[in-house]
Amino acid sequence: MKFAEFFAGVGLVREGLSRDDWSCVWANDISEDKKSTYVENYGDDHFVLGDIWDISQDLSSIPDDVFLYTASFPCTDLSVAGNRSGLAGKQSGTLNAVLHILDKKREAKQEPKVVLLENVKGFLTSHKGTDAANTVKSFSELGYYVDIIELDAVMFTPQSRPRVFFVAVHHSIAKEVMILKQKGTILDTWWATFDANPSLRSKAVKNIISQNEDLNWGLIDIKAPKATGSVLADIIESNLPDEQHLWWSKDRKEHTYSQMSPAHQLKLQQMCNNDHFSYGTVYRRMRKGLSMAELRTDGVAGCLRTPRGGSSKQILIRAGYGDWSVRLLTPREYARLQGVRDDFWLPENHNKGYFAMGDAVCVPVIEYISENIITPIFHHWEKSTA
Repeated sequence: MKFAEFFAGVGLVREGLSRDDWSCVWANDISEDKKSTYVENYGDDHFVLGDIWDISQDLSSIPDDVFLYTASFPCTDLSVAGNRSGLAGKQSGTLNAVLHILDKKREAKQEPKVVLLENVKGFLTSHKGTDAANTVKSFSELGYYVDIIELDAVMFTPQSRPRVFFVAVHHSIAKEVMILKQKGTILDTWWATFDANPSLRSKAVKNIISQNEDLNWGLIDIKAPKATGSVLADIIESNLPDEQHLWWSKDRKEHTYSQMSPAHQLKLQQMCNNDHFSYGTVYRRMRKGLSMAELRTDGVAGCLRTPRGGSSKQILIRAGYGDWSVRLLTPREYARLQGVRDDFWLPENHNKGYFAMGDAVCVPVIEYISENIITPIFHHWEKSTA
């Protein structure tokens, strides 16, 4: 089972797929820092460093006999925190380079049977859904049927990280592994299957399909994952000594407290009153022109981000026995929130470690997709061609 990984980052899509025996035969990213982490963990025999647009002009490095392409393309222009330029933006628009590569591979009759895209949920609402619709239109023209599935990492790890996945299946096998939407059918029972698992496909997806019913739509009939029930305390590096330099000074601690609203200060005081330690995370956000420290105490971390500013790093609160301490989450804790094994190599530089994990995928989410969607499709194709 071979796959090629576009926008590979540090290799967390590979990490999830490899648990299901997929073999990565080609990977690409433009970041030298991410390549360094990738190579430390997986070697450099198949990693191509460079701009995807340059690669799209010369496909000689991409193997032909690949069943699956994956692409976690940049979310910068699609996320709420970004500039919302959508696929017209410089970074998120690199998806068009992947589509160009697919078109060239189609002409050579070497296109993959399945393509998996991953991005933020803002992809569904970017330009009122037209970016997502145009992506499906492109896949339709390339001979694929598309299902759009939404998954949140919080079902697998204690991190709120909703993401959207486009699963494009080649027309040669789509009718065998998907429920295809019939075009121009008034009484369409297809929607009953769509509505059976609302947590997997939201109203935003339904709106996109309803407004673009002439495109190639398919459904993969799967059940939503069951929540693991893991909490923030499960991923904390508990062996860090109190005097370790990561814990903040009294002045910095008091400054954080001063940035909390009265309601959040009360939450913290209630945590301090417990006869055990409990944990919460803090994000700094701008509210009415003021920098505010917002405390989350439900046992779940907010969505990890890359360290491009002070507000992007999550702060950890440990409270109990009448007191509290504060520090940043460590890169290893970031990795654990992404479902990454503890022997996965991380850069010694903390900012590089945050960057490696902050915009990566959650490994067990990919593993779930592999076990429930991609691997079954491969085995069906394998049997049909035997």
